[in-house]
Amino acid sequence: MIKILIADAQYLIRIGLKNLLSARIDFDIIGEAINSDELFFMVRKHEPEVVIFDYNNAHSFDLDDIEKVKTISSKTNFLIISSDENKANIFKVIDFGARSYLTKECDEEEIIDAIYATAKNEKFLCHKVVDIIIDKHIHTDEDTCKPFNLSLRETEIIKLTAKGWTAKTIAKHLFLSTHTVYTHKKNIMKKLKINSSSEMIVYAIQNSLVTKEELTEAV
Repeated sequence: MIKILIADAQYLIRIGLKNLLSARIDFDIIGEAINSDELFFMVRKHEPEVVIFDYNNAHSFDLDDIEKVKTISSKTNFLIISSDENKANIFKVIDFGARSYLTKECDEEEIIDAIYATAKNEKFLCHKVVDIIIDKHIHTDEDTCKPFNLSLRETEIIKLTAKGWTAKTIAKHLFLSTHTVYTHKKNIMKKLKINSSSEMIVYAIQNSLVTKEELTEAV
């Protein structure tokens, strides 16, 4: 059974998700939260594997709630289902630790698939969110097409990061220490003048290190 908490300020969304998911015998809807306080309380009480979360309501939830929940329950992962298509917010959500992101236009199949992926600590982004990520340009000056002095190892780490691999998994695959992988990532970000793994994903796509299809399958 996958324990699921629905955290959304909108009544119709909560009821709709509950009716949809309750029909599946391997989903256990442990409760609903309409604000941050209820979210924190329910996570402490039940430690759900998946929180279906819409942060896009300033009077009820906040982006920072994702990080706070992580300090309460390390086993809890976030599946964002939101109408917010602001690129900056999507990048923040991913960097804060949300595993998956769907828009409210996604269908039943995508929601179900995203829940299974999120419960396994895997990433899942719907096609629309992938398109939004791809459209975010890291550089806007005339030197955008000039190559950066990246080593083969750094290029490989960028590609694996874009595919959703964690530093620990990358380290094991490349026979490196996790510390070494983090050091490589730090150097990569310095060279590319970026500040997050999300922007590294964009760089990988823009420079054909990973295709849009590979990214969608990986996440």
